[in-house]
Amino acid sequence: MTQIILHHYDNSPFAEKARLMMGFKGLTWQSVIQPVWAPKPQLTPLTGGYRRTPVMQIGADIYIDTNLIAEELERRHPSPTLFPENGTASGGWGGLVAYALWAERMLFWPAVRYAMAWNAEKMPQELIDDRARMNGAPRGDVAKMKAAIPLFKEQLHNALAVLDDALGQGSLYLFGDEPSLADFAAYHPIWFLENNGRKVGGVMAEYLNAQAWTGRVREFRHGTREDMMAEQALAIAREASPIAADPMGEPDENAPAPGTRVTVTPDDFGRDPVEGEVMAASRRRISIRREDPEVGEVAVHFPRIGYVVRPV
Repeated sequence: MTQIILHHYDNSPFAEKARLMMGFKGLTWQSVIQPVWAPKPQLTPLTGGYRRTPVMQIGADIYIDTNLIAEELERRHPSPTLFPENGTASGGWGGLVAYALWAERMLFWPAVRYAMAWNAEKMPQELIDDRARMNGAPRGDVAKMKAAIPLFKEQLHNALAVLDDALGQGSLYLFGDEPSLADFAAYHPIWFLENNGRKVGGVMAEYLNAQAWTGRVREFRHGTREDMMAEQALAIAREASPIAADPMGEPDENAPAPGTRVTVTPDDFGRDPVEGEVMAASRRRISIRREDPEVGEVAVHFPRIGYVVRPV
């Protein structure tokens, strides 16, 4: 099975990044809508407990994190590229990933916190509590969110100024005149702002370079999206076998050896560990094998950056 299945929900900013990357590459993909907050009983059999969005499935192979999804899409569908030559001249794979990580931490969090604080009274308490738990708090507090709006706004403007300056250097995209991973990483926090009301999206008014760039990135759209039920995706995993793990990138002599039982856990939020047996590991990714009664054997692939690997 080589069809791309994306487990997501429509208002997920990171899912928008993945959807746009597939649109940029002109791909057809299967859309499985998952719950916005936990529990996610039809996702857990595939991931082993990881519940952030999105997750990409190809047969019995499960790809975690949009930066790893980008690498896997590139491996399978190299043209048009998410890692262009002009990116290589500006720092290569490392430069693009470093900028993506900046965007997804220093720009993403102020944008999401600002948007959620503005809209807190309209959101289900279950969603607020779930996001609070993902960040280590027992429960969400709407009054505290509202009180923090000026702080979130200040942090957001500081990050937007960096983005706008980077886009004011005479090129169409962040790393030159061709789009790259960095553009899709920086775009989805802006999409979330603009998708959550006029008051929130209005913070973009003074950033003219970023506004023009946003319009260019938006035009890549989502490719061809076909709906699929979660039960169908589980059946596909059950009937398939994981591919031979390709560690990609430089070997890592410090990584656990194949056959070692480990947990892999995000290092920032949503710290739900996934346990399995190492199939392959490099400095760029780690693949673990796990069994689940609903789907049988699956391989779950994680990037190394942003995740902690611990022997069990």
